[in-house]
Amino acid sequence: MRYVLILFLLISSAFSKDISTRYDVHVSLLGNVGYADVTLRESGETYEIKLVANTIGVAAALLKDRVETFISRGRVVDGRYVPDIFTASKVTTKRSRVQTYYFDHEKKEIKLIEEKSKLVTKTRFDPKTFKVRSEEINENSVEETILDVYKDADVLSSYLNTKTTCNSEQKFYKLIAVGAHDEKNNITVSCLKGLEREEAILNFSEGIQDIYNLNVEPFDKDDEIVDVLVAFDNDGLLKEALLGEIFWVGKITAKRVYHKISSN
Repeated sequence: MRYVLILFLLISSAFSKDISTRYDVHVSLLGNVGYADVTLRESGETYEIKLVANTIGVAAALLKDRVETFISRGRVVDGRYVPDIFTASKVTTKRSRVQTYYFDHEKKEIKLIEEKSKLVTKTRFDPKTFKVRSEEINENSVEETILDVYKDADVLSSYLNTKTTCNSEQKFYKLIAVGAHDEKNNITVSCLKGLEREEAILNFSEGIQDIYNLNVEPFDKDDEIVDVLVAFDNDGLLKEALLGEIFWVGKITAKRVYHKISSN
């Protein structure tokens, strides 16, 4: 699901606006493996963007019906999206983890509250029946920490800021955001122009405007670096994404299948 999330990293306005979008995710070897619903709501100087990624079919079986949810809430300041709270949750049939990040931009500090729950099987001896019985119970934990490194963005606010951050004047930058970057796995973003764009656009359908390349360092340094192409349409929103050949699974693609914009 890390690669699935990367496909949606990169989806602005002075008036109230609601956007609802769905993307289907396809893997060469497995077919359709899931879908992601993205909603963006803006009202005045505040915003909320939410991404819910669901697995289906074989992928759901392999990943225990995993559902991942990401929510960024904050303010629009001088045309840029500045997060106040970022939540990332992962839920399977037996485990869940919810990470909530609270940004204090004045202190340059981020507080993380992590809540975990897992379903475990416990056995006990029943003295009345002289039998050993098993039962499933939830084990819960909560941990609060201050992050060692301050970042002024999360993965979703960075996505919203792509068009202003990556442009003709600054065609290349490192993505440093909560939920997208750590000290071991760098992600860099480049805005494709000229011949690079002409070659990349052949991978997409009509109506593509801007194309960006995400260069993703793998967890295993012996693996090849992964490039993700993301294509925006004329309204400045993500339309399609392509992750090149991955060992044994093939290509991963995401395509927009539903898109609605309403404004007030």
